[in-house]
Amino acid sequence: MAGEITYSRGLSNARGHAMTIGDGEFTSLGNGSPLLERLAWLIAVFAVLVQQGAFVSSPVLSNLVTELGSPDAQSNILNTLAIFLNITLIAPLCLLHYRRLIPVIYGNSAALVLIVLIFLSVAWSIHPDVTFRRGVNYLSTVLTACYLAGRFDVDEIMKILSWGIAISAIGSFLFVAAFPIDAIHQPSPWQVDNIAGAWNGVFSHKNTLGHTMTVGVIAELYILTGTKARTSWHALVLCGCFALVILSRSTTAIILSFFYLLGACLFLLLQRARQYFGIGLVVLAVFGSTIAALYWTYPNLLFEVLGSDATLTGRTELWAIVLRFISQKPLLGWGYQAMWLQTDSITIAISEAVGWAVPGAHNALLEVTLELGLVGLVIVISFVGSSLWRSVRCIMAGLHRLGILSLVFFLGVIISGVTEATLVQNQTIEWVVFNVLSFSCGLEIMRRRINQTA
Repeated sequence: MAGEITYSRGLSNARGHAMTIGDGEFTSLGNGSPLLERLAWLIAVFAVLVQQGAFVSSPVLSNLVTELGSPDAQSNILNTLAIFLNITLIAPLCLLHYRRLIPVIYGNSAALVLIVLIFLSVAWSIHPDVTFRRGVNYLSTVLTACYLAGRFDVDEIMKILSWGIAISAIGSFLFVAAFPIDAIHQPSPWQVDNIAGAWNGVFSHKNTLGHTMTVGVIAELYILTGTKARTSWHALVLCGCFALVILSRSTTAIILSFFYLLGACLFLLLQRARQYFGIGLVVLAVFGSTIAALYWTYPNLLFEVLGSDATLTGRTELWAIVLRFISQKPLLGWGYQAMWLQTDSITIAISEAVGWAVPGAHNALLEVTLELGLVGLVIVISFVGSSLWRSVRCIMAGLHRLGILSLVFFLGVIISGVTEATLVQNQTIEWVVFNVLSFSCGLEIMRRRINQTA
């Protein structure tokens, strides 16, 4: 296994097999033909698009297939086909390169146990058919993360993410121009806050657009701070992602984008003015502490400035109700993603109680506990904690760019988890990248340990 780990992560010597898409955008990691390598890269970009839920979740397309619908309102036949293609294309490639994926699986037992628990939850789910389907969807999410981490190095993963999100960004601008009624939120009596005018682009909701573009922001920052790529193109994509974050009016996404920008500045400070790195850490800590203090002391001030309110857009009332449901099934929960079906009587009752259509618990830890109980919560916290520690170890090992930006991203996902269900979500690009970076950090640490003992 040791030899395989070194081979899978230390393939920079295989530059003789390099091929280019654009100008230095892709370097093959295998010894196959250029055609197969190009195909593998295109499949990876397609998988990134599927895991965003881009296009197929937009009202522009989903309205066209309503009559062909699905058992619940949050999926459609186009999305089902996309997931089927994702698994059909990725699974054979994982089998083909199984030796590279062995270290990924071996080093991430918590992620594997979580998948097992999700499928076991079919047995006690209040909607077993929905839990099974969404469990398969989650499997495709983790399978995609495993394939990306095992098949490509981090620089190339970021370029794949860049292309996948750039397609969604360009599509969002085009959809707004061609289908403004469907690509921009319209007034609705079910809105707890006024989101009319906020862009959703090629997605179903403004928050999905905003959070997806934050992943684009950190991918472009990673590329621009180190890799030899077309700077002008990636700078343009970065600006496009920032613009869409603002146009989505997602408060959390706006905060995350600037948080990621601060992380990139911290990395550049470490690289170019190492003597000031400690000062940069202090500034970052003071900034974060100030924001936290403002929230606890003057909650209205912070959220009014960001266009929201002190109740986090009606979420605090929802959380009280969710806690009551958790107390009814605390150990194993109600089943993976079995809640929040728009036609379900429980969801309808909760929506009527809070006065707006509820799509989820709007808190990552509450959502996990509601679905998978305290057992699932312990597993998820274990995986998240391990990921944070891996990023710190990468920094300590001298892998500064990977370590710092991974740590910043992990913290960003945790922060956004306060108001959004960001953990253990199927077909969510944030969770895909969280897994990819966690796997990649682990593999790099293993590779260095093996090389030191060789």
